[in-house]
Amino acid sequence: MKAKHAWILLLPFLVAGCSWFDDDEEDAREPAVLTPIDAEVSLGRLWEAKIGRGAEDKAIQLVPGFSGSRIFAAAADGTVKALESGTGREIWQINIEDFYSELEQRNSFSKSADTITGGVGVGEQLVLVGSSAGEVVAINQSDGSLAWRAKTTSEVLAPPQVANQLVVAQSIDGKVAAFNALDGERKWLFNTSIPSLTLRGTSTPILSDGVMAGFANGRVIVIEKDRGLPVIDQRIAASQGQSDLERLVDVDGVMAREGNILFAASYQGNLVAMDLAQNGRVLWGLPASTVTGVTLGFGNVYLSSADSEVFAYDTNAQGRESWKNEALLYRDVTAPIPVSSYLAIGDFEGYLHLIAQSDGRIVGRLRIDSDGLKSPAVVDGSRLYIMGNSGRLSALELR
Repeated sequence: MKAKHAWILLLPFLVAGCSWFDDDEEDAREPAVLTPIDAEVSLGRLWEAKIGRGAEDKAIQLVPGFSGSRIFAAAADGTVKALESGTGREIWQINIEDFYSELEQRNSFSKSADTITGGVGVGEQLVLVGSSAGEVVAINQSDGSLAWRAKTTSEVLAPPQVANQLVVAQSIDGKVAAFNALDGERKWLFNTSIPSLTLRGTSTPILSDGVMAGFANGRVIVIEKDRGLPVIDQRIAASQGQSDLERLVDVDGVMAREGNILFAASYQGNLVAMDLAQNGRVLWGLPASTVTGVTLGFGNVYLSSADSEVFAYDTNAQGRESWKNEALLYRDVTAPIPVSSYLAIGDFEGYLHLIAQSDGRIVGRLRIDSDGLKSPAVVDGSRLYIMGNSGRLSALELR
């Protein structure tokens, strides 16, 4: 069985078209066969809930979001549900297509395509998703009613972010839009140029004292929140090679921040540590290639490579490699998510692996969804919540 590879997005004259690499375009790589492990920790199933249909678009990664004792989850068919995080009991359910008139539905959605492309963002009493109609849809957490809809310039494939009455959404055409969380009025639109050929995906912005976003041109930019002006613009990867495919350097997936230090990584480029207090000065960098991004824990920055190797680099030692795990090679793994003293990583066959943060050993494993896992887990204490490719949300607990 062949593992899946990265989506590509072609944008000549801003007209999108995309395709997978296939075996005729690159050497076929057999996913590593899983070998027995000495389990040191187990994952207990608390509950499962069918949210909706799984995504047709393999680039869509829908992650749930928390607010208090509720968890909010979305499926590609337009369904959004609010559930009790402890029991899985459904509180409300809606389909965002119901927020559109019949004419809008006919013009905006196709029965053969996905309705929700990005989400879930949670905050300011809102649940936020991106639709294939090129809009951010804001839903009231209390009852699932529509708060507002706002146009973006293209598809939003990452969860919109919200804080301090501001919603930001990054679209695949290299733009970041900011909206008033109260009514959806657009406050500003930031634009940067991107190559004609890019991976089909974007980074997930970080919204704090500024808006931090990575782009397909290999740059990480910090945008001022009030006016949408760039205050830091740092290149973390430069295109190299003869072909357009060799020159891809997209900054996709998640970035991680610790104090004034921002960690970001690109495809076919670098992993860097940037000092935000010094105009984004690169403290250290090393070669890396990822489409899922980076996370932090135990003094390490973690990265799942494009080939599904899992790396740990010491954040306090100029990025010195702490350990590397190659047991999941070519298994199309998700971003490594810290939970307790472990990392939770899903793969294309639907297994969730637990890796020790201390030395990279695989110490636990459970198959979650036979259709596979491509969305990273979210964590609440010792509990994990993860959306499977079948459109089911699973709640698990470390034991």
